[in-house]
Amino acid sequence: MPKDKTTLYLTTLALLVAAVLGGMGLLNYLVDPLWFFGGNKLQSRNFSWDERVARLARFADSDRNYDCYIFGASRVGMMDERAFSGHRCFMISFENGSPRELIAYAQYIKQRSKREPELVVVGVDDFDFIDQADANNVPPDVLENRTPHFWDYYFSQDVTAWSIKTLLDQSPKARYFDKDLTGQIRADAGTMPVLHMTLKPGQKWHMSLNSVTQYAKFRQIFPKAHLVAYATPVAADKIAQFKESGLLPFYLEALQKTSTQFDEMYDFSIPSVITSNPKLTYDGSHYQPAVSDRIAAAIQKHEPAFGIMLTRRPLEEITRLYADRLELYAPQGISRAE
Repeated sequence: MPKDKTTLYLTTLALLVAAVLGGMGLLNYLVDPLWFFGGNKLQSRNFSWDERVARLARFADSDRNYDCYIFGASRVGMMDERAFSGHRCFMISFENGSPRELIAYAQYIKQRSKREPELVVVGVDDFDFIDQADANNVPPDVLENRTPHFWDYYFSQDVTAWSIKTLLDQSPKARYFDKDLTGQIRADAGTMPVLHMTLKPGQKWHMSLNSVTQYAKFRQIFPKAHLVAYATPVAADKIAQFKESGLLPFYLEALQKTSTQFDEMYDFSIPSVITSNPKLTYDGSHYQPAVSDRIAAAIQKHEPAFGIMLTRRPLEEITRLYADRLELYAPQGISRAE
């Protein structure tokens, strides 16, 4: 090939590559599926493609000047971080987040924030203790204590595909985040189906109190903060099946032991008028934002609303309260878990 044609070919190829990468970068900047630039600029919806990176990217892009942090798995992400009046809160939540992962994020934030928080709120899920491996899927940026950069993500095919799917309203979950990056539930999500807790033959439920030790580390990381924990709402149907399968005593023991690691702890997983209403949840664990608003209000008023206070409450009393609530709110005809 003559030299001038080779030069033309290489120049054309370079321009084509630059155009493709530039187009990908521009699209991903506008849709912003990982929240490096405040979220979707073309629509009022943001989908949960990779919340572990997105929460981190959003924190890195902020002024990091918060006096309040909210930690938890995706259930906690339905809460509005602005719901705590008098505080400037930042939300760290992601799907299937384990306590060990949340502690890693807390340590990262502690090193990079501009001030000590006054308030730390932590959501505690039933799967932290039952049927949950101690996951540790922490992004390298957290493990290596480095700042995430958009250019590491926004010129990739995967992220571009996420942007296109966002524009086409192809949500990966029944929940999403609005223009303020506050958790919402899609209108087409439906309501809670009948829950059946089953095991394959020969399997047993995985139960562990290891998470209690992990939750205790929040005090070590934030020694000056007022620490508040709350057990996230789950369908009364599931709590009834915990009882039927013999898991409930262990779950209540885990909650009681966890409560001793915090200044205050509330339990909103106890059967109630909220958790027995299938119209308020699409899966029995992710509840409408209005429910999270009630939880935030209860924490600020220091009263449990539709839940109960666990702080300094003996296990025997917690057990009696659950028995009373199950009588009132457990669905009839629960199938015994296999």
